[in-house]
Amino acid sequence: MIRSGVYKSNNFKRVRIFGVLFFVLIPALGTSLCGCTRSGEDSEPVLLVTEETEPDVAGNLPVEYADVVSTISIGVKYRTAATQDLAFDVERAKIDSVLVTPGETVRAGQLLITLVTDTDTEAEREDLLYQIQRYELLKLQVEHQIEYEKTLARFNHAMDTPITDEKNDKLEETLQAIDDKYYFTLQDYDDKITIANLKLYNLEYNNNDHNIYAGMDGIVEYVREGLEGSQTVIGRTVITIKDPDDMYFYATDASAMEYLKDMEYVVISVSGSSAAEYEAIPELTEDGSGLRFILTGDSASAMIMENTNGSIIVELGRKENVLSVPKAAVHRAGDKVYVYVVDKDGYRRYREIQTGLEGDTRIEILSGLEAGETVAVNY
Repeated sequence: MIRSGVYKSNNFKRVRIFGVLFFVLIPALGTSLCGCTRSGEDSEPVLLVTEETEPDVAGNLPVEYADVVSTISIGVKYRTAATQDLAFDVERAKIDSVLVTPGETVRAGQLLITLVTDTDTEAEREDLLYQIQRYELLKLQVEHQIEYEKTLARFNHAMDTPITDEKNDKLEETLQAIDDKYYFTLQDYDDKITIANLKLYNLEYNNNDHNIYAGMDGIVEYVREGLEGSQTVIGRTVITIKDPDDMYFYATDASAMEYLKDMEYVVISVSGSSAAEYEAIPELTEDGSGLRFILTGDSASAMIMENTNGSIIVELGRKENVLSVPKAAVHRAGDKVYVYVVDKDGYRRYREIQTGLEGDTRIEILSGLEAGETVAVNY
């Protein structure tokens, strides 16, 4: 005999065929006698088997004390931090020559594309001279700011008596942090001064100042096809340069910041033919919109191909040595959570339970089961 309970839900679970036939034949008989059915009824009731009369030992596992761990996998990709898209600043000028091809290494200021054009050379010359003077003054202003901040740091250090080795070390860290803060700004001004000077030289001697020049050291990643003999379009990318020495793993999902931004250390796992693990430190990108990961220790010298995919496993929760069962043993129907307990004779019995932490493979049991009992998996 089967004893059962009824619960309305769309989450229908497999039941024994004789149990189903019992509940199917009675409604069918009632329909034949009445000759009609009611419309607009709720969904059909779902039978929750509470006992069965045939033993089944396949897929049964014990209720036991074990660790329950919940994790999330964050995808990352290895790519360059520095890229530069180059475009013409003049419209409908004729392109003369393209001097590089994809894969070539270039230096900042190197001539990449030449034009055939007539321009007002004197006006362009005055504009370039103005740019050079302006960037030199901006660079000088930054250098003065650096010196001011360092002087202030040294003064505060001198006033903080007594002087200790720890305070001296702290001063050195502060001075280095000041240099680091303004490093890229100074580099940017140096690059702009260099490019402006090269353009000025080319204007004065070749009258061809609208050419395309490399704005950074790197490798040519992209060159638009069919440029030679065509006309320029302002703002349309014709060459892309990337810096292969400035590479990082980047999170491919923006939501990763929620889990990783406060972590001091992560391990990045790479699968496939180059399977390895890399130690890294999370860091906000310069625009603050994402995360990149700075390889540390032996990982910093690793040779990794661009666009290599990896993953970071973040632990969200952990309960050690708690009563638990495999996730596959737990079922849900509405607000009910239940398992099928296997008795000593091999019969399965429906039992409601309360659960705690849901891990990747196991679920914590708060009540309803005891250690040593057996539950059916994938029933």
